[in-house]
Parts: sequence; C-alpha cells; structure tokens
Amino acid sequence: AIYDYKSAHSYLKKMQEYSKKFRFDNLDSIRTIAFLATFITHAFHAESEKSIALFALKIQEYFAFGVPIFFVLSGFLITFLMLKEQENNGKFNLKNFYVRRVLRIWPVYFLVLIVGFVLFPLLRNTVLHAPYVENANPYYYISFLSNFDQINNLTLPFGIGLGPTWSVSIEEQFYLFWPIFILIFKRTKFIYVIVSVLLISIVTSIVFDLSNKHTLFCMIYLSFGGIYGYLSYYRKDTIDRLVNISKSLFLIIITILFILIYASTIGVGDVILIILIAFIIGYVIVFQCFSGKLQLKRVPFFERLGKYTYGLYLYHSICIFCVHIVIDDILQIPESAFSVLLIKPILSFSLSLIFSIYSYNYFEKFFLSLKTKLTSLKHTTNLQQQQPPCG
Repeated sequence: AIYDYKSAHSYLKKMQEYSKKFRFDNLDSIRTIAFLATFITHAFHAESEKSIALFALKIQEYFAFGVPIFFVLSGFLITFLMLKEQENNGKFNLKNFYVRRVLRIWPVYFLVLIVGFVLFPLLRNTVLHAPYVENANPYYYISFLSNFDQINNLTLPFGIGLGPTWSVSIEEQFYLFWPIFILIFKRTKFIYVIVSVLLISIVTSIVFDLSNKHTLFCMIYLSFGGIYGYLSYYRKDTIDRLVNISKSLFLIIITILFILIYASTIGVGDVILIILIAFIIGYVIVFQCFSGKLQLKRVPFFERLGKYTYGLYLYHSICIFCVHIVIDDILQIPESAFSVLLIKPILSFSLSLIFSIYSYNYFEKFFLSLKTKLTSLKHTTNLQQQQPPCG
C-alpha cells in the first residue's frame, strides 16, 4: 500500500510538471501587445488639423504589426495544440476542435455583426438623423468571408465594428482546413504540408499581387507560425539553440523588426519583407516561450489583459466611434492635439476594456463553460486550455 501511494504521488507530480512545462505563460502578454498595436493604429485620427493627421498617420505606420502577430501566434499555437492532442489521445478529434472554436469565436463575432448591420443603422437614423448607406454584403460576413468583401469594395464597411472582422474571417478559414491536413498526413510529416502551403502562398501573392487581406497572403504569417509550432514540438533542441542568444542581440532583432514593418507600410514593402517580418515575429514568440530572458510575463498588466484581447479586438472600433461621436458631434469640442492624441484614445481604450471585461464575464464565459459538456477529451493539459489569439 505504501508502494502504491508513493507511485501514485510520483505519477501525479510528474503529470503536474509535464503540464506546467507545456504552458506558454507569455502568450497572453503577446496577445496584449498585438491588440495595443492594433488599437493605436485605429485610435489616432484627425480630420481638421493636417499636422496632427500626419503625425497620427506616422504613428500608425510604426505600429502596424498587431494583426501579423495575431496570425503568426495563431499558426504557432494551433499547430502545437494539434500535435500535442494527437500524442495525448492517439488521434486528433476534429469535432471537438470545431466545437471549441465555435463556442469561443461565434458569440462575440455575431454580436458585433448585429451591432454593425442592425443597431448602427437604427441609431444613426433615430439619434443622428443621418442617412445610412452600407457597402458591405452581410452574407459575406455571416459566412466568414468578410475579408473578400472588403477586398472587392476597396474600402472599409460603413457599419461600426465590421472593419476588424476581416482578420477573424481569415482565422476561421484557417481553422476550417488546417486540422484536416493533420488527419490526412502523418503528424511527423506535417512540416512538409506547412512548407508547401507557405510556398504556395508566397508564389500566388507575388504572381497575382494579392491584397494583404487575402487569405493566401495571410497564410504566409500563419504558415510561419505553424513551422515554429512544429519545430517547438518535434525539434525542441533546435529551438533551444535558436533562442540561446544575449538580451542585446534580441533587442537588435526587435529593432530590425520595427524597421521592416515601417518599410512595408510606406510602399517599400513587398512579399520578401512580409516573409522576413513573419519569420522574426515567429522567432520572438518562441524566444518568449523558451528563452527565459526578457520575459513579458513579468509585466502583470499584459498578462491579465491577455484573456480579454478577443473582445478588445472586436469591440474597440465600436468604442472609438462612440467616443468620437460624443466629443465631435454631440459635445462639439474643437479638434486639438490634446484631444486627438490623448483624450480620445484614453477614453476609447477605457470604454473598450469595460465592454470586454463585462462581455467576457457575463456573456462569453457562458459559451466557454459549454466546452467541457460538448467535447470529450481523454486528457487535458494546461496548453489545451489556452486560447488561440482569436479564439
């Protein structure tokens, strides 16, 4: 009996250590940074003051890396999750995967569609007494093809909140076909699938000059994330050698990343730059996960905010619009550098955070609680409970 007790205790201890080993604590912080970068590119906007508008545009150029981080991070985490589940359960459960994604993504996504296509037209007509003309096709948005609708229209949709949905649509398209590949091909050979998808995406992006909202173009980011996810699972020793660099060298790599991002936003960029950006973003992610140096988890604010980033991402454009309407149209406060660069962004961020926290605790959690009821995993690790960037 003593022997059995010790064996059981030892087994439980090993399992706990195993779960902790594969928990990527820094992913929440990376999500937060990605959202903050996206927020900054949308929050600073001026119309009457040209000098302020130019300054705001320059800020946007330096912070245009939020969505690419989300994509690379999603490819990394989803690939790692699938490989891990196959090992734990002996197979990958496609139904459970789809159920988890639906419960995480659909509630907030369709709530935003209701705001953009239904509530916004009503409020605009009754409160602002302004005409409403929508250029977005709701069928594209309902079917998670909003990125193609925005490409066809060559402009953002009129309805508030609809703009950011293009990246969620790409995520859903990625979630739809990516796990099917792992069912068709052996997981040890999955790297060939990822590289093939990457090469196809690069070639088609160059030949057809694809929009940066096209699924194949964005697959460059997602595929690089997948490569890093595969290497992190099957070639952990290689990853350990890659991230074994000094803090100074890592900061130089971050500086190079900012230079490449800036170059890609001012018309200098091409697919080669995007490849380099995706490669470096993936490297930064695995560096944060495995290096032990310059850990973002030491910034508690970033870690705590991470679980709200999905709501923050989808709600923030609605909140920015509301703040601008109140200040510019209702209160009619003259535009100034103080309001554009400080007051409006702070109020917009605060409102976004309030909405996201309430949404997570009183709306999203209900659907998240259904995961354990509607899925049947034999083994559950801390990593499997981690959420991808957009779900």
